[in-house]
Amino acid sequence: MSIVPTAESIKQGWWVDRKVYFSEEVFQLERERIFAKTWHFACLVTDVKNPGDFFSMSVINQPILIVRDGEGQLGAFFNSCTHRGAMLTHERSGNCGRLFRCMYHAWAFSLKGELLGVPYVDAYGPDFDRKDFALHSVRCETFCNLVFVTLNPKAPPLIDYLGEIADVLSTYATGIEVIARNSWVYDGNWKLWHENFRDNYHPQFAHRGINDATPHYADRGGNWALAPGHSLLRWISEKPNVTSYKRSMKRYSGVEFPEAGNPSLTGGNWEYREAPQDVLAIFPNMDMQPGMASTEPGQRGSRMGHIQTLTPLSPHRTRVDYIAYSSTDDDPVTRQAMLEGLAENQGSWGKISCDDVEAAVRCHAGVQAQGTQYTPFTRGIKPGKGGADVDPRDEYSLREFYRVYTQYLEGDVVSEASIARNS
Repeated sequence: MSIVPTAESIKQGWWVDRKVYFSEEVFQLERERIFAKTWHFACLVTDVKNPGDFFSMSVINQPILIVRDGEGQLGAFFNSCTHRGAMLTHERSGNCGRLFRCMYHAWAFSLKGELLGVPYVDAYGPDFDRKDFALHSVRCETFCNLVFVTLNPKAPPLIDYLGEIADVLSTYATGIEVIARNSWVYDGNWKLWHENFRDNYHPQFAHRGINDATPHYADRGGNWALAPGHSLLRWISEKPNVTSYKRSMKRYSGVEFPEAGNPSLTGGNWEYREAPQDVLAIFPNMDMQPGMASTEPGQRGSRMGHIQTLTPLSPHRTRVDYIAYSSTDDDPVTRQAMLEGLAENQGSWGKISCDDVEAAVRCHAGVQAQGTQYTPFTRGIKPGKGGADVDPRDEYSLREFYRVYTQYLEGDVVSEASIARNS
């Protein structure tokens, strides 16, 4: 590890030029060389489980529809009528029946993207062929219960793209469905939020509630760089110190909080057990925080948690799309308890997320200051990719992101699949 930035240490993600957070030129390169070339989480399979079900999203400025056709196959298309370009739907999700009909001139498309109907079609002449105006498809693949899309026809298969994180991800990504959605916008660069989910150094300081209740949360666990560009943080949960937490709450609010029946102090309906807590980050812009992992061999981890994806609106502005999920077979009481527990801490309203937003906004303003050109990601000097025997607060996870980020941004990638093969 170089104690000063060098060409090689920058390439390997140990140092990052701060212009990547605010440069318009870098922002455009990110759109062209990263977002247009990589796989992106779109929705859960359960969002589009019946014929006619659709889910709409966007990758950079490209509107996309994920659709379940009449034969049960999943496909994706650009959400753009091939006549005048009007979006076929502005709804986030729903069921369109047997076809999509454009509101502008009523051109109608099948669930497979075929152009079925054109009002007053004779006016186009005898050479008009509906096949020439089918919806343009987008690559779409699934992994367990997750649906991904890519604008890049040459991107590697999704399973290759996920690489070393696939086994960990499969632990949590089966048998789940959305129970709530939320979106918000903050004034800061998208990478600052994604970095936050790869950073296990900040919670002790930025989240006072975590520190007061579980001051040693990160003393055990690990920090993994998972090629290509992904990462895993893990810590071992500890039983909250309710007395310390109550004392802190009273100190900052002046209010005496009763312990009995207070989810903030008792953990709601959950019985405490010591277990690993994981945070997964998938390149370039997906973050997943499941419930506690199972400590029993061969047992799946808790099927509840949240997923967040980032849409960069400009170098200085980012939209966060948040979903809370639970098991498809959870009963309503369990699901409600899960949702209340997540809502208390995560999302635009959450008492943990609000700390993270504040940190991202402050960092974005500060990295534009003159005098400091490079940010160090140099915690953890042990060679390799981290693991269970490194300090969970180390930055192997962040270096892996910027290692792959730099490859894409500098155009050094001969083929996207080579990132995984050569890592």
